[in-house]
Amino acid sequence: MKNIFLLLAVSAVIISSSTGCKNSGNKEADSSKLSMTVDTFLASPGKWAGKEVVITGTVSHVCRESGKKLFLFGSNPEETVKINAGGDNSTFDLKYEGADVEITGTVVEDEKIDANYLNEWEADIKKNAADKDIKVCTEDNKAISGQTKDTAKVKEAAEDPYAGVKELRQQLEKSGKAYISIYAIDSKNLKELKK
Repeated sequence: MKNIFLLLAVSAVIISSSTGCKNSGNKEADSSKLSMTVDTFLASPGKWAGKEVVITGTVSHVCRESGKKLFLFGSNPEETVKINAGGDNSTFDLKYEGADVEITGTVVEDEKIDANYLNEWEADIKKNAADKDIKVCTEDNKAISGQTKDTAKVKEAAEDPYAGVKELRQQLEKSGKAYISIYAIDSKNLKELKK
């Protein structure tokens, strides 16, 4: 399950780093909170690290196992931001899937992807491939070989279960750093926006 959520978060960071800023609409909501869209956040997530933000977007998925995570998208449903439950929400209700919401929270470095992490992930894939048990579920719990609505990406993941690892290895190499930071938002409160 960890790999599914990591794959979603990593995909969002990889895609967003190549698409640039689609909406520069970040404005100060008040002196301590920055208000932004998902697109603005994804354009440079590290820029907001440690800051309290107010982010608006559409909920694409709520974790069915624990309810402790949800994913927001903006103009592109394939580019998401992970939101961790907290504050007023110890868990997120499934009713929010498809809803437009406003979330106040703090941007955190959720994961560090380094060579050791990628080696472990690759070993897990090899082990699961040997067991013929590579399974990833769609948001409606149907087994596929990739967490995406894009059938081309599903096909690619089915043909190469190492595609995510390879892509991250390339990104790590290009960065010149020892690790890649994956950012998320620790929620303080959630407000559903009426359409």
